[in-house]
Amino acid sequence: MKLTELQQQIHQQNVDAGWWDNPRERGTLLCLIHSEISEAMEGERKNLMDDHLPHRPMAEVELADAVIRILDYAEAFGYDIESAI
Repeated sequence: MKLTELQQQIHQQNVDAGWWDNPRERGTLLCLIHSEISEAMEGERKNLMDDHLPHRPMAEVELADAVIRILDYAEAFGYDIESAI
């Protein structure tokens, strides 16, 4: 799957889940991305496993969450992350 396709799929799943029912402020969304990175750092510092997926390291799950949020944001606001990479 191409990154652009994944970006579209993630955003559509989030739309379907109701994340975009109301307008979302860009700064808030960027802070949510930052919070996922901060949580990944905590997992690395403390060598923690994830609470919801205990078979996976916390940092791995939080980094995945950050990627999901980044791609969702990019699709919502018309950014082509695949071409930028």
